[in-house]
Amino acid sequence: MNIHVIISTYNGARWIEKCLKSVFASSIPVKVKLIDNASSDNTLEIISKQFPEVDVTPNYKNIGFGRANNILLRKALNDGADYVFLMNQDAWVDENTIDGLVQIHRQHAEFGIISPTHLNGSGTAFDTLFGIYCRRSPGFFSDLYLQSVKDLYPINFVNGAFWLISRECLLKTGLFDPIFPLYGEDLDFVTRARIKGFEIGVAPAYRGFHDRDNRPESSVHLRRIKKIKYIRVLKDTEKSFPKALTNYLIQFNKNVFKPLFRLNLRSSYQEFRIGMNVLASVDKILISRKACSKSGAYIHL
Repeated sequence: MNIHVIISTYNGARWIEKCLKSVFASSIPVKVKLIDNASSDNTLEIISKQFPEVDVTPNYKNIGFGRANNILLRKALNDGADYVFLMNQDAWVDENTIDGLVQIHRQHAEFGIISPTHLNGSGTAFDTLFGIYCRRSPGFFSDLYLQSVKDLYPINFVNGAFWLISRECLLKTGLFDPIFPLYGEDLDFVTRARIKGFEIGVAPAYRGFHDRDNRPESSVHLRRIKKIKYIRVLKDTEKSFPKALTNYLIQFNKNVFKPLFRLNLRSSYQEFRIGMNVLASVDKILISRKACSKSGAYIHL
């Protein structure tokens, strides 16, 4: 079994030792590929000293999460990977997690992505939003309460902090769309995978820990999220472009006029600028929609 663990880092010195130790403690052999987006801390120093077996690709500038991971996903496919386990730098797993997910996939090949239970960094609660994702999974919480949990539950979406992705899913779905520099690329990938006929699942018996609680959100970060949400509406390949554009205009008008009615001119103007900026790049979004409609999008440059 050829399993590649893929990690993208950026100033991840705080977590990378725990992250990599958990991966190398896995009960199944894995190959670890890591790409660093020009960290300014000692992330690379920690890796070179403590984990020389990691295949490291250093970038000389931050090219974003999706683009960075695409470089490693291509390498993994070229190296004959049967599975890719994508995980965040601020995350770690139990020793049986990767093996358990692989064994479950071998019994449920219709699933393109399988993820473990996402816990917070202290392991005391579900990770942010994970519980919300699971609400849409039929029977998940009732089975959890009644202690009759199944090995796998279909789910509409789960974020990409811990994804076991099959080779078949990658070859048909393709890689991350580089139109999303940071955030949004996982939701877009899930949408495309579902269109290609794959299911998305959560295996509750296995655990991943994601240490992202209590991080302050800057105004720049919030504006970036708003822009990505607009791009996501126009990029939604489950809908025709006229329908996606209609949805965009409805959302745009709502976001601009709602604060205006409250005399919050600053928020209204910010929404207007963000929305128009996205609309100005509609040609790139159309190219992206066309590329992602094909099998193996972005695998071959």
